[in-house]
Amino acid sequence: MIRDAQFYDFIAQGLASMGYVVNGQVSLDMYLNDMFAEKWNAEKTYSQMGFPLDPDIKLHPTYEQIEATIRPYTMAAYVDYDSDGPSKSVDGMMLKSGEIPIFKHEVYLDRKKIKEKMALTDALGGMNNEIVDAVMGLFFTATDDLIGGNFNTVMFQRHQIVGNEGKLIINAENNPYGLPLEIDFGVPSKNKTTSVWFTKSKDGTVIQDVGVTSGSTKPIDVAKKITRNAEENDFAPAGHWECSKRTKDDMLSMPYFREMYALANRPDITDSTTRVAWANTIEEDIIWTYIQNRIGRIEVIDAVGSIEFINPKTKKAAYKNIQAFKEGVLAYVPNGEIGSVQSGKPIFIDSGNTRSALFDGGRTLIREIRDGEHMTIKTKSESQTLCVPTQTRWFYYLNIMG
Repeated sequence: MIRDAQFYDFIAQGLASMGYVVNGQVSLDMYLNDMFAEKWNAEKTYSQMGFPLDPDIKLHPTYEQIEATIRPYTMAAYVDYDSDGPSKSVDGMMLKSGEIPIFKHEVYLDRKKIKEKMALTDALGGMNNEIVDAVMGLFFTATDDLIGGNFNTVMFQRHQIVGNEGKLIINAENNPYGLPLEIDFGVPSKNKTTSVWFTKSKDGTVIQDVGVTSGSTKPIDVAKKITRNAEENDFAPAGHWECSKRTKDDMLSMPYFREMYALANRPDITDSTTRVAWANTIEEDIIWTYIQNRIGRIEVIDAVGSIEFINPKTKKAAYKNIQAFKEGVLAYVPNGEIGSVQSGKPIFIDSGNTRSALFDGGRTLIREIRDGEHMTIKTKSESQTLCVPTQTRWFYYLNIMG
Protein backbone atom coordinates (compact mmCIF):
# COMPACT_ATOMS: atom_id res chain seq x y z
CA MET A 1 0.00 0.00 0.00
CA ILE A 2 1.31 3.46 -0.94
CA ARG A 3 1.27 5.98 1.90
CA ASP A 4 1.29 9.70 1.09
CA ALA A 5 2.83 12.56 3.13
CA GLN A 6 -0.44 13.20 4.96
CA PHE A 7 -0.51 9.66 6.30
CA TYR A 8 2.78 10.33 8.08
CA ASP A 9 1.90 13.87 9.16
CA PHE A 10 2.95 13.34 12.79
CA ILE A 11 3.26 17.08 13.43
CA ALA A 12 -0.35 17.79 12.41
CA GLN A 13 -1.58 15.08 14.75
CA GLY A 14 0.65 16.39 17.53
CA LEU A 15 -0.49 19.99 17.12
CA ALA A 16 -4.13 18.92 17.10
CA SER A 17 -3.75 16.76 20.21
CA MET A 18 -2.16 19.73 22.03
CA GLY A 19 -5.06 22.02 21.08
CA TYR A 20 -3.27 24.18 18.52
CA VAL A 21 -6.19 24.42 16.10
CA VAL A 22 -7.68 27.56 14.50
CA ASN A 23 -10.76 27.42 12.26
CA GLY A 24 -10.39 23.68 11.89
CA GLN A 25 -6.73 23.91 10.84
CA VAL A 26 -3.71 23.08 12.97
CA SER A 27 -1.66 26.16 13.84
CA LEU A 28 2.13 26.02 13.94
CA ASP A 29 2.15 29.74 14.81
CA MET A 30 0.30 29.09 18.06
CA TYR A 31 2.68 26.27 18.95
CA LEU A 32 5.80 28.41 18.38
CA ASN A 33 4.51 31.34 20.40
CA ASP A 34 3.32 29.11 23.24
CA MET A 35 6.50 27.04 23.42
CA PHE A 36 9.26 29.53 22.63
CA ALA A 37 8.09 33.14 23.00
CA GLU A 38 9.08 33.35 26.66
CA LYS A 39 12.41 31.54 26.35
CA TRP A 40 13.45 33.33 23.17
CA ASN A 41 12.05 36.81 23.79
CA ALA A 42 13.64 38.93 21.07
CA GLU A 43 12.41 42.30 22.35
CA LYS A 44 13.69 41.71 25.87
CA THR A 45 16.97 40.09 24.83
CA TYR A 46 17.99 42.61 22.18
CA SER A 47 16.89 45.64 24.21
CA GLN A 48 19.19 44.54 27.03
CA MET A 49 22.15 44.73 24.65
CA GLY A 50 21.21 48.22 23.45
CA PHE A 51 19.63 47.15 20.15
CA PRO A 52 15.83 46.98 20.53
CA LEU A 53 13.70 45.54 17.73
CA ASP A 54 12.77 48.03 15.04
CA PRO A 55 8.94 47.79 14.89
CA ASP A 56 9.01 48.31 11.12
CA ILE A 57 9.36 44.93 9.39
CA LYS A 58 10.41 45.88 5.88
CA LEU A 59 8.82 44.47 2.74
CA HIS A 60 11.93 45.54 0.82
CA PRO A 61 14.62 44.42 3.26
CA THR A 62 17.10 47.28 3.40
CA TYR A 63 18.57 48.65 6.60
CA GLU A 64 18.87 52.33 7.43
CA GLN A 65 21.53 53.65 9.79
CA ILE A 66 19.85 56.84 11.02
CA GLU A 67 21.35 58.85 13.84
CA ALA A 68 18.30 60.10 15.66
CA THR A 69 17.90 58.23 18.94
CA ILE A 70 20.19 60.25 21.19
CA ARG A 71 19.77 64.02 20.85
CA PRO A 72 20.22 66.93 23.19
CA TYR A 73 17.32 68.84 24.68
CA THR A 74 17.94 71.90 22.52
CA MET A 75 16.75 75.22 23.92
CA ALA A 76 13.64 76.96 22.65
CA ALA A 77 13.81 80.09 20.50
CA TYR A 78 12.68 83.53 21.71
CA VAL A 79 10.03 84.98 19.35
CA ASP A 80 7.25 87.53 19.45
CA TYR A 81 3.62 86.77 20.35
CA ASP A 82 2.46 86.20 16.79
CA SER A 83 5.33 84.04 15.50
CA ASP A 84 5.71 80.27 15.66
CA GLY A 85 8.81 78.68 17.06
CA PRO A 86 11.21 76.87 14.73
CA SER A 87 10.35 73.25 13.89
CA LYS A 88 12.81 70.75 15.27
CA SER A 89 14.27 67.94 13.22
CA VAL A 90 12.79 64.52 13.88
CA ASP A 91 14.14 62.47 10.97
CA GLY A 92 17.79 62.38 11.97
CA MET A 93 20.72 62.02 9.61
CA MET A 94 21.09 59.05 7.26
CA LEU A 95 24.55 57.58 7.80
CA LYS A 96 24.34 54.40 5.73
CA SER A 97 21.87 52.05 4.06
CA GLY A 98 22.05 48.72 2.30
CA GLU A 99 20.61 45.23 1.89
CA ILE A 100 19.86 43.25 5.06
CA PRO A 101 21.74 39.92 4.91
CA ILE A 102 19.76 36.70 5.14
CA PHE A 103 20.73 33.70 7.26
CA LYS A 104 19.29 30.19 7.15
CA HIS A 105 19.80 26.76 8.68
CA GLU A 106 17.92 23.49 9.01
CA VAL A 107 17.79 20.37 11.16
CA TYR A 108 16.77 16.88 10.11
CA LEU A 109 14.87 15.09 12.83
CA ASP A 110 16.58 11.86 13.88
CA ARG A 111 16.23 9.85 10.67
CA LYS A 112 16.50 6.46 12.32
CA LYS A 113 13.78 7.25 14.84
CA ILE A 114 11.50 8.85 12.24
CA LYS A 115 11.77 5.81 9.96
CA GLU A 116 11.03 3.54 12.91
CA LYS A 117 7.89 5.57 13.71
CA MET A 118 6.87 5.52 10.04
CA ALA A 119 7.27 1.73 9.92
CA LEU A 120 5.27 1.32 13.13
CA THR A 121 2.53 3.64 11.83
CA ASP A 122 2.41 1.67 8.62
CA ALA A 123 2.12 -1.63 10.51
CA LEU A 124 -0.64 -0.27 12.77
CA GLY A 125 -2.49 1.40 9.94
CA GLY A 126 -2.24 4.72 11.73
CA MET A 127 -0.37 6.55 14.47
CA ASN A 128 -0.94 6.32 18.21
CA ASN A 129 -0.19 8.78 21.03
CA GLU A 130 3.18 7.23 21.82
CA ILE A 131 4.37 7.70 18.24
CA VAL A 132 3.10 11.29 18.07
CA ASP A 133 4.63 12.28 21.41
CA ALA A 134 8.01 10.90 20.39
CA VAL A 135 8.05 12.82 17.11
CA MET A 136 6.84 16.04 18.75
CA GLY A 137 9.71 15.76 21.22
CA LEU A 138 12.17 15.59 18.32
CA PHE A 139 10.42 18.50 16.61
CA PHE A 140 10.59 20.65 19.75
CA THR A 141 14.35 20.03 20.12
CA ALA A 142 15.03 20.80 16.45
CA THR A 143 12.99 24.01 16.51
CA ASP A 144 14.62 25.12 19.75
CA ASP A 145 18.05 24.57 18.17
CA LEU A 146 17.14 26.73 15.18
CA ILE A 147 15.59 29.62 17.11
CA GLY A 148 18.42 29.58 19.65
CA GLY A 149 20.93 29.59 16.80
CA ASN A 150 19.20 32.62 15.29
CA PHE A 151 19.45 34.49 18.58
CA ASN A 152 23.15 33.64 18.84
CA THR A 153 23.63 34.86 15.26
CA VAL A 154 22.16 38.27 16.11
CA MET A 155 24.08 38.45 19.38
CA PHE A 156 27.30 37.66 17.49
CA GLN A 157 26.50 40.51 15.08
CA ARG A 158 26.03 42.93 17.96
CA HIS A 159 29.19 41.99 19.82
CA GLN A 160 31.34 41.93 16.70
CA ILE A 161 30.11 45.36 15.57
CA VAL A 162 30.65 46.94 18.99
CA GLY A 163 33.93 45.11 19.62
CA ASN A 164 35.42 45.53 16.14
CA GLU A 165 35.36 49.29 15.52
CA GLY A 166 31.83 49.30 14.11
CA LYS A 167 32.47 46.58 11.53
CA LEU A 168 30.55 43.38 10.85
CA ILE A 169 32.81 40.88 9.11
CA ILE A 170 31.38 37.55 8.00
CA ASN A 171 33.99 35.25 6.48
CA ALA A 172 35.07 31.63 6.12
CA GLU A 173 36.05 31.48 9.79
CA ASN A 174 32.65 32.36 11.22
CA ASN A 175 30.47 31.41 8.22
CA PRO A 176 32.06 28.33 6.56
CA TYR A 177 28.97 27.41 4.50
CA GLY A 178 27.88 30.88 3.45
CA LEU A 179 28.82 34.01 1.57
CA PRO A 180 31.38 36.54 2.83
CA LEU A 181 30.08 39.90 3.96
CA GLU A 182 31.58 43.08 5.37
CA ILE A 183 29.70 46.17 6.55
CA ASP A 184 31.55 49.14 8.01
CA PHE A 185 29.15 51.35 9.98
CA GLY A 186 31.65 54.20 10.11
CA VAL A 187 33.38 54.94 13.41
CA PRO A 188 35.42 58.18 13.05
CA SER A 189 39.16 57.54 12.85
CA LYS A 190 39.76 60.12 15.62
CA ASN A 191 37.84 57.81 17.99
CA LYS A 192 40.40 55.01 17.65
CA THR A 193 43.41 54.98 19.96
CA THR A 194 46.27 52.50 20.27
CA SER A 195 48.16 52.31 23.55
CA VAL A 196 49.97 49.01 24.02
CA TRP A 197 49.64 47.76 27.59
CA PHE A 198 50.65 44.14 27.06
CA THR A 199 51.54 41.43 24.56
CA LYS A 200 50.94 37.70 24.72
CA SER A 201 53.34 34.85 24.13
CA LYS A 202 52.46 31.79 22.07
CA ASP A 203 51.35 29.94 25.18
CA GLY A 204 49.01 32.79 26.16
CA THR A 205 51.15 34.33 28.90
CA VAL A 206 50.50 38.06 29.35
CA ILE A 207 53.67 40.18 29.14
CA GLN A 208 53.29 43.74 30.39
CA ASP A 209 54.63 46.29 27.92
CA VAL A 210 57.91 47.95 28.86
CA GLY A 211 56.29 51.38 28.54
CA VAL A 212 53.78 50.51 31.26
CA THR A 213 56.47 49.03 33.49
CA SER A 214 58.73 52.08 33.10
CA GLY A 215 55.87 54.51 33.76
CA SER A 216 55.95 56.24 30.36
CA THR A 217 52.55 54.69 29.58
CA LYS A 218 49.90 55.08 32.27
CA PRO A 219 46.86 52.92 31.35
CA ILE A 220 44.47 54.56 33.82
CA ASP A 221 45.32 58.03 32.53
CA VAL A 222 45.00 56.88 28.90
CA ALA A 223 41.50 55.48 29.48
CA LYS A 224 40.35 58.51 31.49
CA LYS A 225 41.57 60.84 28.74
CA ILE A 226 39.32 59.06 26.22
CA THR A 227 36.20 59.34 28.38
CA ARG A 228 36.98 62.96 29.22
CA ASN A 229 37.44 63.81 25.55
CA ALA A 230 34.15 62.08 24.68
CA GLU A 231 32.22 64.05 27.28
CA GLU A 232 33.89 67.47 27.06
CA ASN A 233 34.81 67.76 23.37
CA ASP A 234 32.29 65.51 21.59
CA PHE A 235 29.46 66.08 24.08
CA ALA A 236 28.80 62.35 24.11
CA PRO A 237 26.11 61.02 26.46
CA ALA A 238 27.07 59.06 29.55
CA GLY A 239 28.68 55.78 28.59
CA HIS A 240 30.50 52.68 29.73
CA TRP A 241 33.37 50.48 28.62
CA GLU A 242 32.97 47.01 27.13
CA CYS A 243 35.57 44.29 26.68
CA SER A 244 35.80 40.56 26.14
CA LYS A 245 36.25 38.09 29.00
CA ARG A 246 39.74 37.37 27.67
CA THR A 247 40.67 41.04 27.77
CA LYS A 248 39.47 41.27 31.36
CA ASP A 249 41.68 38.30 32.28
CA ASP A 250 44.61 39.87 30.40
CA MET A 251 44.26 43.15 32.30
CA LEU A 252 44.08 41.35 35.63
CA SER A 253 47.32 39.55 34.74
CA MET A 254 49.17 42.87 34.43
CA PRO A 255 51.26 43.88 37.47
CA TYR A 256 50.39 47.55 36.80
CA PHE A 257 46.82 47.49 38.12
CA ARG A 258 47.78 45.51 41.19
CA GLU A 259 50.56 47.95 41.98
CA MET A 260 48.15 50.87 41.59
CA TYR A 261 45.76 49.14 43.98
CA ALA A 262 48.58 48.64 46.48
CA LEU A 263 49.59 52.31 46.21
CA ALA A 264 46.02 53.33 47.02
CA ASN A 265 45.55 50.91 49.90
CA ARG A 266 49.02 50.27 51.30
CA PRO A 267 51.03 53.50 50.94
CA ASP A 268 53.36 52.17 53.64
CA ILE A 269 54.78 49.66 51.15
CA THR A 270 57.43 51.56 49.24
CA ASP A 271 59.03 48.79 47.16
CA SER A 272 57.38 48.07 43.78
CA THR A 273 58.02 44.33 43.88
CA THR A 274 56.61 44.06 47.38
CA ARG A 275 53.53 46.08 46.41
CA VAL A 276 52.76 43.71 43.54
CA ALA A 277 53.40 40.67 45.74
CA TRP A 278 50.98 41.98 48.35
CA ALA A 279 48.35 42.87 45.72
CA ASN A 280 48.60 39.36 44.29
CA THR A 281 46.99 38.14 47.51
CA ILE A 282 43.89 40.25 46.79
CA GLU A 283 40.91 38.62 45.07
CA GLU A 284 40.52 39.43 41.38
CA ASP A 285 36.98 40.78 41.84
CA ILE A 286 38.34 43.43 44.19
CA ILE A 287 41.06 44.43 41.72
CA TRP A 288 38.50 44.58 38.91
CA THR A 289 36.23 46.80 40.99
CA TYR A 290 39.20 49.09 41.65
CA ILE A 291 39.91 49.37 37.91
CA GLN A 292 36.29 50.33 37.25
CA ASN A 293 36.37 52.88 40.05
CA ARG A 294 39.29 54.55 38.28
CA ILE A 295 38.25 54.46 34.60
CA GLY A 296 34.48 53.78 34.65
CA ARG A 297 32.13 50.83 34.49
CA ILE A 298 33.29 47.95 32.29
CA GLU A 299 30.75 45.48 30.92
CA VAL A 300 32.42 42.15 30.24
CA ILE A 301 31.16 40.36 27.13
CA ASP A 302 31.59 36.65 27.80
CA ALA A 303 30.16 35.43 24.50
CA VAL A 304 31.33 33.07 21.79
CA GLY A 305 29.94 32.02 18.45
CA SER A 306 29.61 28.27 17.98
CA ILE A 307 30.37 27.20 14.41
CA GLU A 308 29.55 23.83 12.85
CA PHE A 309 31.70 22.56 9.98
CA ILE A 310 32.74 19.32 8.29
CA ASN A 311 36.13 18.10 9.42
CA PRO A 312 38.06 17.42 6.17
CA LYS A 313 39.93 14.50 7.76
CA THR A 314 37.14 12.65 9.55
CA LYS A 315 34.39 13.78 7.12
CA LYS A 316 32.16 14.29 10.16
CA ALA A 317 30.50 17.31 11.70
CA ALA A 318 32.74 19.22 14.10
CA TYR A 319 32.32 22.37 16.16
CA LYS A 320 34.50 25.30 17.13
CA ASN A 321 33.96 28.39 19.24
CA ILE A 322 35.14 31.84 18.20
CA GLN A 323 35.22 35.01 20.25
CA ALA A 324 32.40 37.43 19.42
CA PHE A 325 34.11 40.47 20.97
CA LYS A 326 37.65 41.23 19.76
CA GLU A 327 40.39 40.54 22.29
CA GLY A 328 42.68 43.36 23.38
CA VAL A 329 40.10 46.09 22.82
CA LEU A 330 38.29 48.39 25.23
CA ALA A 331 35.22 49.95 23.62
CA TYR A 332 33.55 53.01 25.15
CA VAL A 333 29.92 53.38 24.03
CA PRO A 334 26.83 55.28 25.22
CA ASN A 335 24.57 53.74 27.85
CA GLY A 336 21.16 52.53 26.75
CA GLU A 337 20.03 52.32 23.16
CA ILE A 338 22.86 52.47 20.61
CA GLY A 339 21.15 50.91 17.60
CA SER A 340 18.30 48.67 16.50
CA VAL A 341 17.66 45.20 15.15
CA GLN A 342 16.13 45.60 11.69
CA SER A 343 14.38 42.81 9.77
CA GLY A 344 12.77 42.02 6.45
CA LYS A 345 9.46 40.18 6.10
CA PRO A 346 9.91 36.51 5.10
CA ILE A 347 8.03 35.35 1.99
CA PHE A 348 6.94 31.73 1.65
CA ILE A 349 4.62 29.35 -0.17
CA ASP A 350 3.24 26.22 1.46
CA SER A 351 2.57 22.97 -0.37
CA GLY A 352 1.06 19.67 0.69
CA ASN A 353 4.33 18.57 2.28
CA THR A 354 5.21 21.78 4.14
CA ARG A 355 3.88 23.72 7.09
CA SER A 356 5.15 27.25 7.77
CA ALA A 357 4.82 29.81 10.54
CA LEU A 358 6.30 33.14 11.56
CA PHE A 359 8.04 33.82 14.87
CA ASP A 360 9.45 36.96 16.56
CA GLY A 361 6.46 39.02 15.50
CA GLY A 362 6.84 38.00 11.86
CA ARG A 363 10.62 38.30 11.58
CA THR A 364 11.60 34.61 11.50
CA LEU A 365 10.25 31.89 9.22
CA ILE A 366 10.01 28.34 10.62
CA ARG A 367 9.08 25.52 8.21
CA GLU A 368 8.31 21.87 8.83
CA ILE A 369 8.87 19.74 5.73
CA ARG A 370 7.98 16.11 5.22
CA ASP A 371 10.88 15.11 3.04
CA GLY A 372 9.90 12.26 0.73
CA GLU A 373 13.34 12.07 -0.86
CA HIS A 374 15.11 11.31 2.43
CA MET A 375 12.08 9.71 4.09
CA THR A 376 12.19 11.94 7.14
CA ILE A 377 11.10 15.32 8.54
CA LYS A 378 13.23 18.44 8.61
CA THR A 379 12.77 21.83 10.22
CA LYS A 380 14.09 24.94 8.51
CA SER A 381 14.60 28.51 9.66
CA GLU A 382 15.11 31.70 7.70
CA SER A 383 15.61 35.28 8.88
CA GLN A 384 16.72 38.51 7.27
CA THR A 385 17.93 40.44 10.30
CA LEU A 386 20.76 42.87 11.06
CA CYS A 387 22.01 44.81 14.08
CA VAL A 388 22.38 48.42 12.93
CA PRO A 389 24.28 50.81 15.24
CA THR A 390 23.09 54.42 15.15
CA GLN A 391 25.51 56.09 17.55
CA THR A 392 28.87 55.24 15.96
CA ARG A 393 30.12 58.82 16.22
CA TRP A 394 30.14 58.17 19.97
CA PHE A 395 31.91 54.78 19.77
CA TYR A 396 35.51 55.00 21.07
CA TYR A 397 38.15 52.30 20.84
CA LEU A 398 41.27 51.71 22.86
CA ASN A 399 43.50 48.96 21.45
CA ILE A 400 45.66 47.75 24.31
CA MET A 401 47.21 44.49 23.06
CA GLY A 402 50.39 44.64 21.01
